[in-house]
Amino acid sequence: MKKTHLMVLAIVAVAVVLAVGAVSAYADITTDAQAPVTTTDAVASYWNSATITATATDNEGIAYVYSKLDGGPARLTPVPSKPVSYDVLMPTAKDLPLAAGSHELKYWAQDINGNVEAQHKINFTVGIDTAKPVTTATGAAAGGWYKAGVTVHLVAADDGDGQSGVQGLSYALDGAAPTVVAATADVAVPATAGAHTIVYQATDVAGNVEAEKTLIVNVDTSKPVTSASAASVVKGRTATLKYKVTETGANAGKAAVVIKIKNGAGRVVKTVKAGQVAVNVTASTKFTCTLAKGVYTFTVYATDVAGNAQSKAGSAKLSVK
Repeated sequence: MKKTHLMVLAIVAVAVVLAVGAVSAYADITTDAQAPVTTTDAVASYWNSATITATATDNEGIAYVYSKLDGGPARLTPVPSKPVSYDVLMPTAKDLPLAAGSHELKYWAQDINGNVEAQHKINFTVGIDTAKPVTTATGAAAGGWYKAGVTVHLVAADDGDGQSGVQGLSYALDGAAPTVVAATADVAVPATAGAHTIVYQATDVAGNVEAEKTLIVNVDTSKPVTSASAASVVKGRTATLKYKVTETGANAGKAAVVIKIKNGAGRVVKTVKAGQVAVNVTASTKFTCTLAKGVYTFTVYATDVAGNAQSKAGSAKLSVK
């Protein structure tokens, strides 16, 4: 009987201790007087809209986050699961879209024990920019042909009232990884024969993205070679001069041809401009022959579209009867 009495006393003692601990813990909760603290990532100005993240923290847990825009109604955001830290996007969807101009945002939080922090206030502006930036390319013509490397100068601009300014200019040469610069770039097209492609576009501060642009620059480093066939004509009739412009490697497919006719003394007595002539095929140029009877030499000179002059000019005899 005595042992039973002692056991009962022990159990009662343990219960008392547990009860005291529970009351103590509950007392700690119910005596929480610390208000939550809310901070934001707000900046002074935005373009087109504003997205502000408010982060509320509390040692016990967040119950609600409040916001108030431009003196309007308070917006209440209930916090699920009552965490000690919680992010809320402001202004809320009910406050959007924001008009251009100045705005005032108030925000505060309440914890699970009813403690409410003092209201915070921030001011910010919203500008409207829906126009895309524009990039211009100079230094090479689109689809142009060049006999050496060339530098293409890219300039991005976001001009006019309400424009946010250029955020960055992206460009890539011949499929390489894009390079991003502030607003201008000099792109060096190599002197490698063939087509070279520059892809570029700009983005402004407001997030507007220019449609991707492509500039193709062609390089032709080979010089044409000309050849000619002998011809004869009766004075006063139409003379037909046959020749060929041969071009190897990458080329535009045409060359400007000029034919010079010289007499026996080597003096040029007539110049015939044939204009742009297809390369790698036999061509002919006609003219009314008023030359005196005799034997002449005509020489074919060619300059391709890239500006390469012939490395060898072909010549042939012209007999005037």
